[in-house]
Amino acid sequence: MDSTEASIRHLYEDIEENFDDYADFFKEIGLQLESGNGYFYFSRIGEGKQSIEQKLESFSKYLDFLKTYNQSFTAGYQFRKSNLIEQISLDIELKEKAGHLYKKYGVGSYLEIVNKLLQEMQSMGFAECVSEQDETYKITSAFHYAEELVNMIQIANEDEIPE
Repeated sequence: MDSTEASIRHLYEDIEENFDDYADFFKEIGLQLESGNGYFYFSRIGEGKQSIEQKLESFSKYLDFLKTYNQSFTAGYQFRKSNLIEQISLDIELKEKAGHLYKKYGVGSYLEIVNKLLQEMQSMGFAECVSEQDETYKITSAFHYAEELVNMIQIANEDEIPE
């Protein structure tokens, strides 16, 4: 884990060292502990197809928006909240995609959109604030999870296209 917080790094190291014990514990409450390249995540045992499809749709929208902002947006990437807001106001394509991110929640201003996006990314472990003073954020290794999921779906969809 590439977190800047020592307590988070310690937690990841502990999970890594005792993965089977944690997996057994969470299995008892209906969660399956999964591991990826530098991240861990939970999936629900027997999670419905609709729920999985909704998550994938959300991840796909996030990735599309963030890659439009900057093609190199991936783990390790750092950015300032103010730069993202400014770029939305200058880029027509980004402006359009930002408007679609939270349309159903009634989130309107670019500041509200970026705040909600950052809040969700932090709660999912995809980003962390490295400087509260200038509101700089760093993308964590967990972001690979979303990228890998969306890439797998895109590959699967390409394989299904009849000739």
